[in-house]
This record gives sequence, structure tokens and C-alpha cells, in this order.
Amino acid sequence: MNRIISIIFGLNVVYFNIMKRIVLFFQLLTLFFVFLSCDSSNSKNESEIPLETEVKIGKQVWMIKNLDVDTFRNGDAIPDAKTDEEWVRAGEESKPAWCYYENDPKNGKKYGKLYNWYAVVDPRGLAPKGWHVPSDAEWYSLIYYLGGKKIAAKKMKSKHGWESNIPDGYKVCPNCYSWNAEYRSKVPCHVCKDKRFVKALKNVKSGNVTIERGFIGLPGGLRFVDGYYYGIGYIGYWWSSAEYNSGGYACLLSNDFRNPSVLFFDKQQGFSVRCLRD
Repeated sequence: MNRIISIIFGLNVVYFNIMKRIVLFFQLLTLFFVFLSCDSSNSKNESEIPLETEVKIGKQVWMIKNLDVDTFRNGDAIPDAKTDEEWVRAGEESKPAWCYYENDPKNGKKYGKLYNWYAVVDPRGLAPKGWHVPSDAEWYSLIYYLGGKKIAAKKMKSKHGWESNIPDGYKVCPNCYSWNAEYRSKVPCHVCKDKRFVKALKNVKSGNVTIERGFIGLPGGLRFVDGYYYGIGYIGYWWSSAEYNSGGYACLLSNDFRNPSVLFFDKQQGFSVRCLRD
């Protein structure tokens, strides 16, 4: 009888140890899947903007980096127009497109991507959830909060990265930049015929800049309608969601003027995008 009891007791001990190990196994398995889930949720998604990349300026909250996404908010891919032909065709067909300046991903790491205006206003959403591409009025609000057009550039430009001289003998049209009555009346500029550039007779230097308000505007250049790249290190353009006839409004900073300006440009051109919190 004692032997039978000992056997039963021994079996219970074995059973208990087996069940203990099974429970431990499932606990470890659960922890493993929890770890994977946390790691996956923390992985970087191009549509997720961490808090440390935004800055509050007045009542607005801005990204402090240019947008660098290649999908719309719904996950659809935005076409990458590498060749001049692809870029021109996208513009002529009023279709969205993006590119890196000179198709160099290294430029993308610093300046983000360049987008045509059709990508900006695509109903699938270019900006990440919770953000939007600012209107022209919201660009004006930023400029005037930072002291107005005469001094805002010092607070909008990055402290480094702006070259001193203008390349290729061109500069931004001073008539367009002066907020003249001609432009405000939507009459084509008599100086540049709305090309926004004129021949530069001499080299010019950028005004002093600060990062007092944290906008950190970098001169990412642009891509013209025909696919030609221009102005990296010298000029920064940021699209707005507003349009006027065949043009879209954009905010412009240049190394040869201290004044930021909001002008309208051909929708087929490629500019940077800076997003604003909803």
C-alpha cells in the first residue's frame, strides 16, 4: 500500500513539474510575441512623425524637416520621376510625382524630396495623418508672427547650409520679391515674365540667419518643368495647398534676399514640402 502511495505521489510530482514547464513555455512564448509586437510598432514608418521633429511657432506646430515620403496616406505609391521625360509627362498629365534633387538619395537625407503640386493636393493625402500641407494664408501667418517679411527670413532659415554666392549668373527676380502692385493684381511680372529669375550681374551674399524659432529652412532647390535642377544651397521653396489659375502658391527663401515671399509658380515644378499640424 505504501508503495502504491509512493508511486502516485511520484507521478503527481512529475505531472506538476511537466505542467509547470508547459506554463513557463507559454509565458515565454507570450512575452516573445509581445516583444515582436512592440518592436514592430516602434519601427519607423514614413507616415509617422515623432514629436522631436516638430516645433511650435506661435499657434502653429510645424515639422522641422522637409517631407520625405514616397507613398500617400492610404499607402498608394507616389511615382518617382527620375528622368526628365518622366517628370515632364507627369506634369503634362497633371499627375503626382516626386524626385530627389539630381536623383541623389544623399540630398534626400538632408533636404527631403521634391514634389510637384499635383502630389501636394492629391485626394489620397500627401501629408501624414494629423498633418496637412499649409495654405498660403498659413504661410503668411508664420511670416508675420516671426516679425514680418523684412526680418522673418532670419528666423526661418537654417543657421548653416546657405551658400554665399548665386550659381550660374541668375538670381530671384527682385520685382517679384518686392510684393509689387503688379504681382498683387495678378498681372505677369514685366521684369521676368513670371519666370521668377533674372540675370545676376554680380555675386550677392545671404543675410545673417538664426534658428530662434526652430523652423530650420534649408535651401533644397527646385526642379523646373523641363526636369532641370537648380538652386540647392541657394534657394528653398515650399509648396502650399493654394492655387491660382494654372499656378500653385509656394513660400520662397533665397540667399540673396532677406525677405520670405509667397508667390505662385507652375504646378509642374518640383518643390519641398513642410507640413503643419491639423
